[in-house]
Amino acid sequence: MGFFDSLKDTGQLIKNTFVVMGKNPACFRPTITQLWIGTIFYLFVIASIITAIFTEGVVQIVSVYVAIFFAMLLIPIFPFIKMYYRAAQCWIVYHTFTGKKITYKDGLVRANQNKGDIFILGLFDILLTALAKKLKQGTGRGGLWAILNILMFLAGKVVEEGWDLISHYLLPASIIQEKNVGQVLPEIKNLKNNVPGALAGVFGFDFAGDMIRGYITGFMVLFMLVGGAVWFFFKTWIPLVIIVILMIGINILIKVFVDMTKTVYFTLFYVSLTMPMKIVPQYRQEVTHYLLHKSSGQNAKPQQTQTSMVNQLIPHIQQYKSQGYTNAQISNYLKKDGWKKEVIDDALSRFKSY
Repeated sequence: MGFFDSLKDTGQLIKNTFVVMGKNPACFRPTITQLWIGTIFYLFVIASIITAIFTEGVVQIVSVYVAIFFAMLLIPIFPFIKMYYRAAQCWIVYHTFTGKKITYKDGLVRANQNKGDIFILGLFDILLTALAKKLKQGTGRGGLWAILNILMFLAGKVVEEGWDLISHYLLPASIIQEKNVGQVLPEIKNLKNNVPGALAGVFGFDFAGDMIRGYITGFMVLFMLVGGAVWFFFKTWIPLVIIVILMIGINILIKVFVDMTKTVYFTLFYVSLTMPMKIVPQYRQEVTHYLLHKSSGQNAKPQQTQTSMVNQLIPHIQQYKSQGYTNAQISNYLKKDGWKKEVIDDALSRFKSY
């Protein structure tokens, strides 16, 4: 498998992430709904805080409790809300990528069928995110504990990024194949077929989002200094509060859109890895160069024997057969990707013994 072919496909997958979203506006609907729900919670918190500041007595106390209630409610509930709408998004993106018409409602119907898996993934998201955060905090001690703190921080990052990759891969796998998470868990091994693509999905979009947040936060800090100056000279902290509220809101907005992009990307990534025959021709050639077909078919090494090529091809034939394709369909597809007829026929005949 060519490393540069993998990089080329990763670039094409990133490009098609935005192309597919532009092809079907329904791809945006789950994210927009998440934003509406998050905004409602956020506004309740902000309104309660403002009310608590400008009132006294019982109203002030009630406002404080309402703000705490909605803020705390977001922590355990929003991961499940996010996972539910990501599931709907996977279904919409999958059908769009494979050239089929689909609506936002169809995506929600499909997500409802995997509510149990959504709950499990959401629960693991809460638990592993909390574990990663705890590990990254270290022991809280200095001196000789510094080495342990570093090791704990690294372990936390491994848990955080590892779960990010696994969850973004398992969700489209279960939704697209209409199976539960346990049934698609073995498919994680497919990630090794395009390591650059997997890493780009985990780190690339997060890096871009962090960079954008960094620039915006930099500008906001300048505005906060202005707000601080207004408070110092004019004894009003309202501009400072507004700036802080805006900064938090913008950071949440960026996080939601980064998650959306990663969901779309990993859905395309999953389909490209496991179901290339279902991709419409206009996309297929752009995102499947790294697959076995390109590396061992038309670009096979001169010293590579027919037996080795057949052994590499059999797992893919097994995958296509499990998806309901006939020998003729598989043979025609592989021929277009540069495989020799005798290798295909040999692999199809040997497949029965596996």
